[in-house]
Amino acid sequence: MTLTTLPRPLDRAEAFFWFLDHFSSMNFAVIAECTVQPDSAALASALSAAQRRHPLLRAAIDADAGRLHFVPRPADGIRFERLAASDWRNALSERIVRPFSLGEAPLLRAVLIDDDRGGSILALIFHHAIGDARSAFPVLDEVLRSLAGEQFPETPLAAAPPLSALYPPELSGEAGRRALEQFKAARQAATERIGLPVAQAGHRDSADTLARMIGIALDGAEVDALVRRARAAQATLNGLIGSAQLIALRERFGDDEERVLGLTCAADLRPYLAEPVGAATPGFYVTLVTSLQRVGGDAALWPLAQRLSGAIRQQLAIGAGHLFYDLMPQADRFPVSPESIAQFCERMARGVQTSLLSNAGRLTKLPDLPGLPVRARSFALCPTRTQPVFTAVATHEAGMSINLNYNASQFADGDASAVAATMLRLLRGA
Repeated sequence: MTLTTLPRPLDRAEAFFWFLDHFSSMNFAVIAECTVQPDSAALASALSAAQRRHPLLRAAIDADAGRLHFVPRPADGIRFERLAASDWRNALSERIVRPFSLGEAPLLRAVLIDDDRGGSILALIFHHAIGDARSAFPVLDEVLRSLAGEQFPETPLAAAPPLSALYPPELSGEAGRRALEQFKAARQAATERIGLPVAQAGHRDSADTLARMIGIALDGAEVDALVRRARAAQATLNGLIGSAQLIALRERFGDDEERVLGLTCAADLRPYLAEPVGAATPGFYVTLVTSLQRVGGDAALWPLAQRLSGAIRQQLAIGAGHLFYDLMPQADRFPVSPESIAQFCERMARGVQTSLLSNAGRLTKLPDLPGLPVRARSFALCPTRTQPVFTAVATHEAGMSINLNYNASQFADGDASAVAATMLRLLRGA
């Protein structure tokens, strides 16, 4: 297994997300909804124990000779804020978008929100360069289990290797360059055949971010029924949710005209690497794949779900997920300066608009937590200037939590509420 130690340079994917964070916040949060309000001192102790085990929770991103590096900062503890709020989703959204600065450590902060029913919401907010949802949920679960009294070994885990160190041979070196040229040609042909995606109905161009979140919930029986139906239709649950999302967004145009809409899906690359890598400790192994679809007023949910499922599977199979970072600005080679950040942001602002879907899948079952019942786990991400609607999905034992994150400076509250209601109606109707 490839091993790594700190300090080390950020690889292309990590550096890309560091620069992207200056265009639109890339932080994400993993969330537990609890039926009690834990003790602050116990939470501080549980966070400290988790930090001692996970190397990237003791690191900062700093610039060395003008390039980005992970550097150890073991003395800086995880900060957490405790507050009371009846609308926890929007209170949390406002905190997710707060940036981490160069040299700041750790690249994780915690928020505990007490609700007016005697429960609480515990959220861990990560800088995206140090983790993804799959490797962040185990940290959240570890903190919850520590709060409930479980003891974990003090021995630190090994740091996760960078994504670029695990690319398969056919996507590295000269073979990788040939694959990239073939991928570029295929993307261009698809765009010429289908067209470029249009901006969402009611979209307002704005560089400001007013992060908001709407929750959608499906119970366990509904989720199981959707999984069975998706398998029978040779579609994925991810494709089904994406289909509901695109149809709901197209409805906001208020007519039956067919339009090209883009759906960008966050995808876990772990199954497509040269060596196995787990998710026991935070690491970044996510990519983005985009599918362009023509969606009219008569669009049917399941045929669109089948097309989306097939398109995403095919792209991951041919290495599109790995090659995504070669299509983007080569951020690991950028000098860290105001000029290079401005150039990067200018290029990203020229990107086409899509909506985004990230599905963490079925989460590992929590053990019984004495005195700390957890009714749901979910996650949330920040909408971006070119992706003002960003849906985050996770399936907990009790059912599925879908957080529709949006930028209210670009996408009105009423439009977002209508999209969430349509998605719920379509999914329940399926």
